[in-house]
Amino acid sequence: MVVRMKLAKSKIVKVEGPAFIRVVEGALSVLGRELTPREHAVIPKSKVMVFKAEKDSVIELRVGEGGKFEELDDVEITVPPEWSSAADRILNYDKPISVIVLGNVDSGKTTFCTFLANKSFLRGFKTAVIDNDLGQSDIGPPTTIGLGFLERPVSSLSEVPLYNAFFAGSTSPNGLVDRVVVGARMLMDAALRHGAEVIIVNTSGWILGRGARSLKLALLLSLNPKIIVAIQREAELEHLLKPFQGLINLEIIRVPTPRVLRARNREERRFIREASYKKYLVGAKTRVISLDRVGLLFSFIGSGFPLPKSEIREYEEALGLPVLYGETSSDAIVLVVKGALPASSLEQYRERVRELSGKEEVVILPQGFERGLLAGVFSPQGKFLGLGVIREFNFAKRSIEILTPVDGEIGMLAIGSIKINESGREIRKLDSWTI
Repeated sequence: MVVRMKLAKSKIVKVEGPAFIRVVEGALSVLGRELTPREHAVIPKSKVMVFKAEKDSVIELRVGEGGKFEELDDVEITVPPEWSSAADRILNYDKPISVIVLGNVDSGKTTFCTFLANKSFLRGFKTAVIDNDLGQSDIGPPTTIGLGFLERPVSSLSEVPLYNAFFAGSTSPNGLVDRVVVGARMLMDAALRHGAEVIIVNTSGWILGRGARSLKLALLLSLNPKIIVAIQREAELEHLLKPFQGLINLEIIRVPTPRVLRARNREERRFIREASYKKYLVGAKTRVISLDRVGLLFSFIGSGFPLPKSEIREYEEALGLPVLYGETSSDAIVLVVKGALPASSLEQYRERVRELSGKEEVVILPQGFERGLLAGVFSPQGKFLGLGVIREFNFAKRSIEILTPVDGEIGMLAIGSIKINESGREIRKLDSWTI
């Protein structure tokens, strides 16, 4: 559907994606960005943007299936006044300054980060955003923490170019506190080295429970921000804020959730992730990588030494299964066996291997376990290059076949715990360190 409409000065149009809006005459503003004639904004599926006419304007709207729009009169629906006050307060601090934004799911964290980033950029500050939401990352692909620098005002963080990323390997931070904290700290340091004056850290909406407390408190202690922005409807973040209330070198700014937000359900979130996988796998081709030249991160495989054939025969006799490959390290043993492994018998197999090997950590995998595993691809210098999907481990040739758009030299593969097919659809989520 294509609509051409007039908007009087100060009028508001709320647009839910998928949609495209273009200014024909006049000017619109969205989260601190101004759109002038011939400029446009894209509203992705399941997202909402609110545009204000800065003068009498004519706009063109193209709305896809499931999208919609409506004209409103409430000027304050675009940005709560508390947000403007918070942004002014933050940007008046001495530079460099780091800000962590906390909030529940669908509280407006990403919207606030976009607004603050635009305000910072338009004030002339070199502005970096670290997107720490593994499942709904806008700057990097899903399963990563992304770092980007604004090059112009943006309507969405997805328009911020990716500078570097840390691959955590899952779409949820649960059980990955160490990776999320290390990745965020590495990217914070990279932003500072690159001259960032304002660093904005977006976080996940996981705020309740012991795991969430561990993650958020570890992030705050590691990143040591000057300001925490807490976006809350009532007092749902106070259990995370109170430990820091007595510190004089940290300011906590509480702001409300905007009324215009639209909650996304699980299927919509999955759709957004899968669209992002596809985007980052465009142009992928098969590459064969040597296990003896490239390191594997977050994997038992590749960290040890191949078992000799005589020891493999011992494990075959103990398990009553053909063993295709074996590897041992100082703390673990890995066996790849032919055929399916009944889940009910897996612990019994592990116990036999523990007794024989003396290793507490036992990993037993069926042939073909690797197909579809998502991997992060890194350069020999440790810079994130892109995503890949593992097709096959060839233990006889000691190589990995991977589908990836990355052309350059590869120094490391980080093994994820998400399986996808080659069209980007999520198939299965595994525990970390499965292989």
